[in-house]
Amino acid sequence: MIDISLLFDILREHNYWYNQPEFDYISRDEYLKAITPHLHKKSILVIQGPRRAGKTVLIKLIIREMLKSTDRNLILYINLEDYRLYRFYSIELLEKIYKVYREKINPSDKVYFFIDEIQNIEGFEHYLRTHCDSENNIKFIITGSNSKLLSKELATLLTGRTLTFEIFPFSFKEFLKYNNEEITDNSYYSLEHKKHKLKHMFNIFNINGSIPEYLDNPAKERLEEYFENIILKVIVERYNIRNAKLIKELGIYLLSNACNLISYNSLSKLFDVSINTIKEYISYLEYAYLFFRLNKFSYSYKTHITKPSKIYCIDNGLINLVSFKFSENKGRLYENLVFLELMRRNHEIYYHSVKNECDFIVKRQLEIINAIQVAVNLTDEKTRKREINGLIEALKEYNLKEGLIITDDQYEDLIVDELKIKIRPLWFWLLNKKE
Repeated sequence: MIDISLLFDILREHNYWYNQPEFDYISRDEYLKAITPHLHKKSILVIQGPRRAGKTVLIKLIIREMLKSTDRNLILYINLEDYRLYRFYSIELLEKIYKVYREKINPSDKVYFFIDEIQNIEGFEHYLRTHCDSENNIKFIITGSNSKLLSKELATLLTGRTLTFEIFPFSFKEFLKYNNEEITDNSYYSLEHKKHKLKHMFNIFNINGSIPEYLDNPAKERLEEYFENIILKVIVERYNIRNAKLIKELGIYLLSNACNLISYNSLSKLFDVSINTIKEYISYLEYAYLFFRLNKFSYSYKTHITKPSKIYCIDNGLINLVSFKFSENKGRLYENLVFLELMRRNHEIYYHSVKNECDFIVKRQLEIINAIQVAVNLTDEKTRKREINGLIEALKEYNLKEGLIITDDQYEDLIVDELKIKIRPLWFWLLNKKE
């Protein structure tokens, strides 16, 4: 087990008990606004998201807010990615961290225990439950880079005790803030005078992606390394996968086919493996937050789970710089951005396909509330007709009075079959939730 003096040295480095904290981070206001009201409630707060999406920074932003009104000695933070802890990963390590903190800093008062990348500890859920059931003066805030698995583990033993938030790479608004371009008034005409600058920044955002760690240098080699690290460290090592080459090739294939329909059967034939293997490997790629599957909407559960899914990626930079592509497809990059933004906005989404197709159907509880089509432009008459017909079919199917088409640079309103169609530029829609 780790030496006590070394452990306390690590804890002193991670925390602010003896020094004045310095924070130089882009504030992620939407997440802070959602999370901070729950800091003083008993529920375990779970912050999930892909590697390098900013979970550690978000925790430090939360701590910064807490320090305005909370004694710093009540806050305990540990980042389990610290290389000095690697050899000691165990529940016993978590308990020793807690005991050292109690002995050295805070013997009896309430503690806010932040544990970063908790999935590194096997059986962590047992540790959390034991403390939650045995004492009232400990509040856990944990992060993890594994979506479904983390949720499943927690749900097994901690039913009703957790509150989960998902964090994504920078939104376009956060990307602008990172580049010292603050947007306060986001109405279309108030932004018109800086449209050229915003479009320029949007083009960079669209092509290079927005994983915070790679914004200053989104080189192909660095993003390839990021992709391979997730495959090898988050998936292959954790699940003891023997065929690392296959899951990497499958991941690259999905990157190259982002926004397209996929079927387990066709992938099984393509890679010459069983359908069960394909299902299993895609689930691991989803768990690691590399990809998301979008199902077809249907009131029939059987149809819902048996029809082909569309596949989306966590970051446009990976699609653009890591995938094996034959030509640039701006439409796919735009569609992927819209998908990610809908996820950031916590929407439940599907695609629509009957006679025509509509890219996104937005559902709230039992009600369909919006239909969204994505097209680079509508200048070509054939394209315009196809996109409008797909949207109109969806509006009629779900009894909606208006829908949205997101394009590169068009802003107008149409009335078709007594239904309103709003056409908005993608760069503007990303900045305006009301649209």
